[in-house]
Formats: sequence, structure tokens, C-alpha cells
Amino acid sequence: MHIEKMKLSDLRPAEYNPRVKLNPGMAEYEKLKQSILEFGFVDPPIFNKNTGNLVGGHQRVTVAKELGLFDEIEVSVVDLPLDKEKALSIALNKISGNWDEDKLTELLNELTADNLELTGFDNEELEILIEDADIPNFEPGSIDDQGDLTKLEPKFVKCPCCGEEFDLRDVES
Repeated sequence: MHIEKMKLSDLRPAEYNPRVKLNPGMAEYEKLKQSILEFGFVDPPIFNKNTGNLVGGHQRVTVAKELGLFDEIEVSVVDLPLDKEKALSIALNKISGNWDEDKLTELLNELTADNLELTGFDNEELEILIEDADIPNFEPGSIDDQGDLTKLEPKFVKCPCCGEEFDLRDVES
């Protein structure tokens, strides 16, 4: 496998591609278009020099061709027999990880509204993530909720100024 520049016009979609073709106006098409316009091709499509087929990245290539902004793009070039190519095509579309929803929610919370649009999540998906997030209850509690400090083991500390040692349990608030 290696990376090389190829003309978009030379990237022939595989006839067997199992993905539904995206068309302008479809939500996923528009998200992909926005991502390409903002970030370019940071995830190169995969081309099989043995068969001349595009193996992965069909949707990105379709959007790029329709945008007309690129003559050439970088592609990852493989040399596989057709049966392995087909297996790779399925694997590229099927095998993926799961979200750590706490980390994902934290990341999404750090983004501005403009950058949230670039993530590919729509408003409904974002609302579901926020609803499912484990948000701690920050309501004030009673004194009883705080625990009884007299039940703690002795904790002696030394004053850095005078050197006197005292038990933290004896300190009054």
C-alpha cells in the first residue's frame, strides 16, 4: 500500500459497492460535502490498481466530483485480487468502533456551534447524547449529606508556620 495522487476522473466506482449512493439534498450527502469543504480529503479513498476499482471512499469521491473543486486527490493504492478487494470493501464499511459516550459528550461540549455542525451529528443526535449523559446532581445538600467528621480516623497535620500538630477533626468551621 502506498499513497499517490490520481485524477478524480480515473477513480472508477466498484459496481458491487454495497453502500446506498448519496445524492445532493440527502442529509448525509450535505454533511459529507460540508466536511470536505472544511477539511479537504484527510481520509484518502482506496484504489485497487489490480482491478482499477475504487474500494473505499465512494461517497467522498462522488461528492468531490460533483463539487468540481479537485482535479486530483491523494488515494491509498492497494494491489489485491478481486475477492480480497470485495472483502476489504465490506470491512471498511462494517468494522468500526463504539463511542465512549462520556468522552464524546465532553468533546462535543468543548466545540462551538459552528464546529458542531462539522462533526456530522445532527441536532436530534446531539440532544440524545446530552439526555443520555451522566450529568452529576449539583443541588445543595443538607449537613447530614456531608457526613459526620467526628467518625473519621485521626488526621494529624503540622502547621508550616509554628510547627504545632493538630487533629483536623478538632478544627471548627
